[in-house]
Amino acid sequence: MDKVSNSIWKNSRFTTYATGTLFNSLGNAWFDLALPLLIYSLTKSLSLMGVLTVIVQLPKILLGPFIGAMVDRLNPKKVIFSSYILQALLAILIVCFYYVGILNAWVLLILGFLIKSVDLFARSSNFVLIPVLYPNQKIEANAGFTTVWTSSMLTGPVLGGLLLTFLAPIDLVLLDAVTFGIMMFFLYLVRIPDKKIKMPNKTFFQDVAQGLKISFKTRTLRFFSLSVFLITFSVAPVTTIVIYYLKDSLHFTDSQIGFITATAGFGMFSATLLFRILKKLNLGFIINLAYSIISLGLFILLMPGWVLIPIGLFCMSCGSTMYAICRATFVQKHCPTEYLARVNSTFQMIEQTANPLSMSLMVTVVGIYNIRVAIFILLLMGIISLIISLTSKLKSVESNDQVYTEG
Repeated sequence: MDKVSNSIWKNSRFTTYATGTLFNSLGNAWFDLALPLLIYSLTKSLSLMGVLTVIVQLPKILLGPFIGAMVDRLNPKKVIFSSYILQALLAILIVCFYYVGILNAWVLLILGFLIKSVDLFARSSNFVLIPVLYPNQKIEANAGFTTVWTSSMLTGPVLGGLLLTFLAPIDLVLLDAVTFGIMMFFLYLVRIPDKKIKMPNKTFFQDVAQGLKISFKTRTLRFFSLSVFLITFSVAPVTTIVIYYLKDSLHFTDSQIGFITATAGFGMFSATLLFRILKKLNLGFIINLAYSIISLGLFILLMPGWVLIPIGLFCMSCGSTMYAICRATFVQKHCPTEYLARVNSTFQMIEQTANPLSMSLMVTVVGIYNIRVAIFILLLMGIISLIISLTSKLKSVESNDQVYTEG
């Protein structure tokens, strides 16, 4: 067990793990930047770039519950090391195919799909390991890792763009492979316990079905899952349609748009800092607060005047980050250990299903009507998700530790 301290950042096991995660997350950001550039250089096709966007999201939608069941059956330490090794090898394979001259768009799409599929094993294992490594600091650890991922999400593309001034996109893929090696080095220093969860004697597909069943086992969980779908639906397309509005209707420059959307990054950091104050409160209460802040952000975006847009984006980003930390901690705190990866994968599947659905519908609404109609619909979804969350009595059930056992 880890020793409780005032800050998770004073825990050497956490800072070691977080340092490796930072390098790996930067590498992933560079890979995500390089992949569409490689597709374009090979084909000059916008449609194939669109196909790529869909392909890299498919593993979470189609394979999540199956990969979760596999991780629950296996030793998470071995899974996470194996997944990083395999991702590094696949990235190196892309580089080799490129320089040999046999890399084409379809090979790149297949290898990209495989890398994102293997990445799910690593993410699921990481999720399972957090309560193992930091049993008394789960919410602090999730907030800390969210800070790391947020930092890499903001700085990764910027650093990648700087690197592209003197490197080719294929070189970023090679750098991504190197970061997997760095991640494994820091993981070795963490000294992850060599522990395998004892599983009941069931077939693989029974495990998958059981994972889905327990994810919706109680009324509280069914209501919470619906609220997760709706809140993800309300958040997913906002940045895209706001950028379109600023560019197409207000004719803002790229630098002006970059400055406005940067407020979302400040919202993410503010949320992680806010948890230092809120971490002792009931998770159900914080989730409802997060939904409220998201709805407030959408309400502000509905108001006239571009000066309110940064405030709205800040609120939405802050609320979304709070929700993400709470959702992860909620599952880790209450879900039976042997179902952790499967339940987390189920929630990811719900979120990833809501993302493209919301994006496609709201882009259509903006095209037919205008951005205010789209934001109004998203605001309704946010308010409904809050009402459902309140109706689920998540706060009272969570406080009694009965989320997965209530009748």
